[in-house]
Amino acid sequence: MCRKCDFNAWPMSDNLREKGTHMKNVIYIALSLAAVAALHFSGALNGFNLTHPVWRSNATLYGSLGGAVLSAGLFWACAAKPRLGRWLVRLVMLGFLVAVVVTLVNARAFIMAEDFDPVAVNLWHKGSYAVFALFVPALAALLAKLRIIGKGAGG
Repeated sequence: MCRKCDFNAWPMSDNLREKGTHMKNVIYIALSLAAVAALHFSGALNGFNLTHPVWRSNATLYGSLGGAVLSAGLFWACAAKPRLGRWLVRLVMLGFLVAVVVTLVNARAFIMAEDFDPVAVNLWHKGSYAVFALFVPALAALLAKLRIIGKGAGG
């Protein structure tokens, strides 16, 4: 366990305790992906204007997969360099909030525009991918920080 940043270690080792923490990280990432899938399939995203109905499936799928890779890199960075890991977690959280605001503002601008606004639709489209790509690592980092998975045989 990384004491300096309160995240579980990610780099591989032969130690049984380390293997338990690796599995916890994978579970945190899987829970984050499950949350995105639940939001998508329940229809909860329909009223938020985060995504246009045409690209909603693509944004949730590709953004979430990119977010899973980003999550793995985030856990690895925190284990390898704890100080850098803490800053990266903060950067991901801030990036998620900025992506949500930019996406919602441009969605509203595009919906309310009388003419076609290519800048607003482009930022809305790219922002919807960024929201899901940053939601997964932000949620995984939050779950790891809260340590929702109890301490078992692995630590």
